[in-house]
Amino acid sequence: MEPQQSTAHVTGVPDNIVLTFAASPLPPLKPPVWPWAVAAATVLGLLTGFYFVVRENQLQGEQRRRAVLSHADATWRCKALLGRVPRASCLMELNAPADTDGPTRVSTELRER
Repeated sequence: MEPQQSTAHVTGVPDNIVLTFAASPLPPLKPPVWPWAVAAATVLGLLTGFYFVVRENQLQGEQRRRAVLSHADATWRCKALLGRVPRASCLMELNAPADTDGPTRVSTELRER
């Protein structure tokens, strides 16, 4: 019987591939940059959206405060009028919905009394 020859010379594969792989130095791992870029863009987008929502709410709050103050001032002026009919007419016109004609509605309601 002939002695068996190593296959390393024939195929180019070393006899013990595990030891050869473990002995070779691995290149340092570089963390991928794209997940951080996506995360940063997402955070920036969310913060921008949050800013615009808060800013819009602030503007709506200011408009509401101005409207309430204006309505309270107009109500005070209506109540300061002399006479029951002008006072009632002013208050009805002030509290009338925006889509109806105020003076027509007031005169109709005064006739019904």
